Amino acid sequence: MTIPLSQPLRAASITEAYARFWKKYATFSGRASRTELLWPMLVNLLMLIVLVLARDEVVSLVIGLYGLVAFVPTIALGARRLHDINRSGWWQLVLVVPVIGDIVLAVLWLKFPSPEGVKYDLAA
Repeated sequence: MTIPLSQPLRAASITEAYARFWKKYATFSGRASRTELLWPMLVNLLMLIVLVLARDEVVSLVIGLYGLVAFVPTIALGARRLHDINRSGWWQLVLVVPVIGDIVLAVLWLKFPSPEGVKYDLAA
């Protein structure tokens, strides 16, 4: 059974979550499960670590470009995850507060889904 892109995919594998990350490139509406958020964030973190460790300018350029391309879907995914816990995607603006904002957003992203988040579902 295939879960439609308009619905959150619970217990997504890394490949499923990463594919949905790109398929829903600039989709800010709807919801996303924790695994849909965490797997792409892990991949993006690993890319950042490679960038930091890379001594090669070409590798740095490629990963830097990847970061630019992945910026919009990362923000969209974060908004969809916040919708799943019945919060507005604008909560991501808490990141402007150094350190505290990161902690607050991480705690929100890790919360269990809220039944009230259904109001953010895409029309079927």
